[in-house]
Amino acid sequence: AHLDKRHRDLLKALPYELRVRIVLPILRQKALQLDSSPETLRLLDEIGEMYVPRPRDAWPGGLQEPSFMAPTGPAAPISRQSEHTLTSALRSLTLRSLIVSLNRAPAGERQQNTIDDLLHHLRLRSGRLAARA
Repeated sequence: AHLDKRHRDLLKALPYELRVRIVLPILRQKALQLDSSPETLRLLDEIGEMYVPRPRDAWPGGLQEPSFMAPTGPAAPISRQSEHTLTSALRSLTLRSLIVSLNRAPAGERQQNTIDDLLHHLRLRSGRLAARA
């Protein structure tokens, strides 16, 4: 699967909160494969927490699945099948492309800054990891 025009249009049409709910689990998995530092966890958690506050006792240190990953609230504006094919296509994207897919969405300044911080942090970390190899 790849992110074709249909998938890009669907992603663009989604409300930002739903886009985060779909993209973030994949982004989290790919980012943690590159770098599982506390700063990476903090930035990923912060992106998710901007939309659904976490319960007090949930996922300290980002070790458990965040509550915003579970579908809640009103029904999603896309079908399960469309979400499934979109998710499959998103899995084929690079880490940078996933971050950019969130960055292109209309978001507030705080969200934009956090996404930019994550991209910058991962660039620095990947450079350090490559230098050690």
